[in-house]
Amino acid sequence: MDTNRVSELDRHLVEFAQLLRTVGLKVSPSEISDATEGLRVIGMVDRDKVEAVLQATLVKDYRHIFAFKEAFRAYFASLEQKEAWQKEAEKKATQWNEQIESTHQDLRFQGNELDLTEEERAVYASLPEKDKQRLRDFLEKSSMGSKIGAPVDHLHQPMVERVLRGSLEYWRKKLNEEDEPILAPGSMDGVFSEVDRALHEREVEVLSRDLKKISPEEWPEVIRLIRRLSQRLASQLTRRYRADRRRGGLDMRSTLRKNIRYGGVLVERRYRSRRKGRPRIILLCDISGSMLKYTEFIWQFVYGLSNVVNGIKTFAFGESLIPLTGKLRKGQTFEAMVKEALLVSGKEWGGGTNLAIALDTLQKKFPDTLTKQTLLLIVSDAQTLEGERAATLLGGIRRHLRQVLWLNTLPERRWIETSYVKAFLPSCQMYECFTLDHLTTILSKQF
Repeated sequence: MDTNRVSELDRHLVEFAQLLRTVGLKVSPSEISDATEGLRVIGMVDRDKVEAVLQATLVKDYRHIFAFKEAFRAYFASLEQKEAWQKEAEKKATQWNEQIESTHQDLRFQGNELDLTEEERAVYASLPEKDKQRLRDFLEKSSMGSKIGAPVDHLHQPMVERVLRGSLEYWRKKLNEEDEPILAPGSMDGVFSEVDRALHEREVEVLSRDLKKISPEEWPEVIRLIRRLSQRLASQLTRRYRADRRRGGLDMRSTLRKNIRYGGVLVERRYRSRRKGRPRIILLCDISGSMLKYTEFIWQFVYGLSNVVNGIKTFAFGESLIPLTGKLRKGQTFEAMVKEALLVSGKEWGGGTNLAIALDTLQKKFPDTLTKQTLLLIVSDAQTLEGERAATLLGGIRRHLRQVLWLNTLPERRWIETSYVKAFLPSCQMYECFTLDHLTTILSKQF
């Protein structure tokens, strides 16, 4: 192979490795060298063979295979396709810059430009038009002052800026759950923008898919997504509790409404009520055959919150209650943990589902877990033996708890097919929960 061709190959491999690093893969110089040697052997004629060699040498974790394939597809696309992606990326960047520029005209007080950071301007630029208009209306009313109060002059600008920053901070957290800076959408690099778009679409598709339809080959990827989602929620919870130690945070909507008579100037403040302390969680998992896959995914998610909640105690139930707290070993799956616990307890896998026995055992053998700080999280499709008795027991236990959440893996439209759902509803908040999107939404609201 001539020197110029080798040099060109090296350049492309380095660029491709950099793209892989950008989307989350770790690629070392030695792995790039291995890929080079592999391509020298097979040549560059057969696209499938090239992809196979690069995957074998550059991907160490099978959870990254999808990202690799999207990066390969985009990097080795036709020149015409790359030019189209580049034009689209540049168009988005231009539109974004125009939106940022418009903030200098929109965000003014009595004609003076407000002192805001670039990130605060980026948050404003990311808002729906109706919410932008609300902020502009607030600034206009603040600039005009109150019709019945003292006139407002430029000395009030710092106060108006503080109110606006508080509102933009609220929107920043709402728009970006990962608590990272809000940046321009996409990238000036068309190839990376295309890969980023594909990965985002993949995540959205997985979030909205019924968990029972996730194939064994996709489990590692989904588990990685679950860990990231649970860490994101844990980060949100930590921030909330830290911010609300003494009293609730500033209630921006109520504060603005209260101060309309002052022309929107922040004279009186309103605060949210103080939050309750961090909850303790009892996770009660149905392990019948139809429930096992749902239960494993939900269990993985809830355990990702273990650094935020005061303690998580896990129980499984089939025909009886099986304590699982402390049973997990590193690298062990939920199913393996359950089977091992069943073996130790002398129980058998399979048979019926009896929530009544599980609840009765829970309150008799583990009464210390049932406190006003405890959130009982039931994962079940509500198909159980002794349903009426289970509903009565749940009603009695509910009085000793902070809350009971029931994650029902059946779509809500099918609840009428289950005999005892109606009996359980007075004692819990029941949600349909058969996708990761359902789960993250429910827990975000409840915590």
